[in-house]
Amino acid sequence: MIPVVDVDIKERELEAVKDVVKSKFLIEGKYTKMFEDKFSNFTGSKFSTVAVNGTCALHLAMVALDIGPKDEVITTPFTFVASSNTILFSGAIPVFADIDKETYNINPENIEELISENTKAIMPVHIFGNPCDMKAIMDIAEDHDLIVVEDCAQAHGATIDKTHVGNFGHVGCFSFYGTKNIVGGEGGAVITNNEELYEKMKSLKNHGRSPAGGYAHYSIGFNYRTTDMVGAIMNVQMDRVDEILSKRHHNGDRYRKDFEDFNKIKLQKVLSGHQHSDYIMAPTINQEGITQQQIIDYLKSKNIGSRTIYKVLSYQQPCYTDLSNWHLSRVIDYPDYSKTNCPNAEFVAENHFEIPMVTSLTDESIDHIVSTLRDFFEHH
Repeated sequence: MIPVVDVDIKERELEAVKDVVKSKFLIEGKYTKMFEDKFSNFTGSKFSTVAVNGTCALHLAMVALDIGPKDEVITTPFTFVASSNTILFSGAIPVFADIDKETYNINPENIEELISENTKAIMPVHIFGNPCDMKAIMDIAEDHDLIVVEDCAQAHGATIDKTHVGNFGHVGCFSFYGTKNIVGGEGGAVITNNEELYEKMKSLKNHGRSPAGGYAHYSIGFNYRTTDMVGAIMNVQMDRVDEILSKRHHNGDRYRKDFEDFNKIKLQKVLSGHQHSDYIMAPTINQEGITQQQIIDYLKSKNIGSRTIYKVLSYQQPCYTDLSNWHLSRVIDYPDYSKTNCPNAEFVAENHFEIPMVTSLTDESIDHIVSTLRDFFEHH
């Protein structure tokens, strides 16, 4: 089976983890610091701080930016549920804007329509690694004096006019979960170009301590530190980042070229000047009468891994259609998310399917995937 997930880990990562264990210094030691420096350099940001995972990175940024009770944050429903969950964690209220059917990203026009007197921030998600229209989003944010938290969890290597995503808003939050372009097993990071915000996040993630450490706590914080084993893996991955991303970009370019003249499916549109991270390739069906499951079953029958990803939108999740079990619902009046309507997001949710993009993918495997999809539509 050609896999949709195949973690790109080599002997170097293993040796680095062994080195940490032998050192007995397991929490955010030299490897984590090395990673932070390399990641700042890679993204072109002034500051980078790690977190235990991407979800905690988002929450850390939200708290540091003073996004809190009853503030509204506009985001996309076509994403992993962690995006809107971190809004809830902060006591704020997620407001779901529809997406662009071609890019799968939040539609700036829909953002503008949803701004209210309670809107505090926008959380664009660079879904599957495809950069959002950050120029339009930042124009809206500046016009309405809004904070922008970029969810870059899937966007390692994604750029707009050569500027890495995460540098347009106030912060950019990344995940290094085991399926991502750059992995740590778990692991997260926040980048920013604001030193005061950086220092605040470093303190908050360490129970509100000062840089001196010890047992004086100056703010109510969290334990969002990571381990140096995770830092060691991520540090080696940064040494290999060009190798990893060049392979993924090769795969993405092959698909875009090979399906350019094929109108039965539509690949995610990449805007001019934007570089996709090529984390996930998930076309949408462009022929009536065909279901996701039909294609997935056919691909699997030909030894090609496939699946849906966000078939259930965030506002359709059971935990959102009934928020009564969420403890803050006792003090915050949330919208009735069962009445949310984002037709473009619902279309993409019901019509996308994933095909392999992993670094172990060969050109021969891509040929097989492309010909198999063409064969499917010829006979349906």
